[in-house]
Amino acid sequence: MYGYRARIGYTSPPYLTETFPYEFYKMVPEGVTLVLTTLAIKQLTEQETTRSVEMTLEAAREMGKAGVDIMVFGGVPLNLSLGYDGLEETLRKTEEEIGVPVTSSITAQVNALRAVGAKKLTLLHPFTDPEGFHAEYVTHYGFELLGFRGAQKTVADLATISQDEVKGIAEALYREHPDADTLYIPAPHWGIIELIEPLEQELGVNVIVAIQAIVWETLRRCGVNDRINGYGRLLRDF
Repeated sequence: MYGYRARIGYTSPPYLTETFPYEFYKMVPEGVTLVLTTLAIKQLTEQETTRSVEMTLEAAREMGKAGVDIMVFGGVPLNLSLGYDGLEETLRKTEEEIGVPVTSSITAQVNALRAVGAKKLTLLHPFTDPEGFHAEYVTHYGFELLGFRGAQKTVADLATISQDEVKGIAEALYREHPDADTLYIPAPHWGIIELIEPLEQELGVNVIVAIQAIVWETLRRCGVNDRINGYGRLLRDF
């Protein structure tokens, strides 16, 4: 059986999902597989968000029947549409219902930030976002956000964003905020995992990327404790 070490269920928000499974399999050790459902996000509208949350719960039930080892609610905007307390309650209830451990994208990212001892963050995200969205949830979980930038892209652009462009924005953020101890890059659907290690070495900070955090959280919770090289301190040292 392919997933003889762990079968990880994930609800992928983008209607078209390209980079997540590709990068997932680059990072995980042999014997770990991905059970994937794509949701309804094209423009990240309120209607798409509501429908995607419904699809997430439906997928969780099917993944429980399929016997995955852990289930991940993908998408920070979808997670937060439930509210902080609502998300925790939904995770708890779903876990009880399907009989499988359940976590979320935002849970994994917060746990990863705490694992590496992050305190002062700079944040780089793909989108054009109103100021305050990321600041609100980052500070809610006890981190200080020194600054952030968006790459001014859409959901449809995620698979084709230039790594050089992302690297340039990250370097500019660090120049503006040299006191930051961590570069935080949410949104697990743009192809940037190859930047993690070089940016950590160049900038001398932790680099936490959403898909890296999701892989770390799910592997560790499934008892897969391999130290994985090439994708930052999180997977190598924790």
